[in-house]
Amino acid sequence: MTMAGVIAQSSNIGTVLAADQLDKRTLHRYLSGFGLGLPTDVGVRGEARGLLPSPEQMTAQNKDRIAFGQSLSVNAVQMTAAVNTIANGGVRVSPSLVAGSATTDEGVEVGSDHATRTRVVSEKAAHETMLMMERVVDDEVGVAPRAQVPGYRVAGKTGTAQRVGENGGYDGSFSLSFGGFAPADDPRFTVYVVIHAPAVDGGGGSVGGPAFSKIMARALSHYGVPPTGSKPSRTPVEW
Repeated sequence: MTMAGVIAQSSNIGTVLAADQLDKRTLHRYLSGFGLGLPTDVGVRGEARGLLPSPEQMTAQNKDRIAFGQSLSVNAVQMTAAVNTIANGGVRVSPSLVAGSATTDEGVEVGSDHATRTRVVSEKAAHETMLMMERVVDDEVGVAPRAQVPGYRVAGKTGTAQRVGENGGYDGSFSLSFGGFAPADDPRFTVYVVIHAPAVDGGGGSVGGPAFSKIMARALSHYGVPPTGSKPSRTPVEW
């Protein structure tokens, strides 16, 4: 597989092989740059900052697991902002729940007026990642064709997370997700769908994809966003 194929097929092995080209400090720098393991500071009480082991805590084994999404934890706002960083050309915009400005009971000012912008990856890297993420919803090679939005280019990624129970260990259930943006080549919206312990079998594409498609289609229609008219990426998925 190429890296596009690894992403399209959600290959854990491929992800590990790619991440092996990064040392522990570089991997941690990128993950924290995307906002993982750090509070979003949107102003809501009780937010979990997630878990991201420091470079010193990473072993060769959990570094591999971290690369494909285990041995760490995140919240939905963090992941939405991370996906949105790719949609935004590699610049992370700190998330907000308030348009404008508001003051919390603790006297902290929050809202979009106070959002910060941080360059995480280059515009070129973000664009190439977008092209690879488009293959995820491809009918022929992707695992999430049900996340397509008719008439629009969509870039996204599936997720499957083991859930932690009351005893602190995995309880056998899963959280399935799909996060993406559209139009892929001129993004207007980022949507992230998470379904906890679904009662049906499937993955993030088959379970979260349809909800993503409906939400994104509604947003694009409501705000009158026209299709770009360009063709979806055909980035090769195999060498």
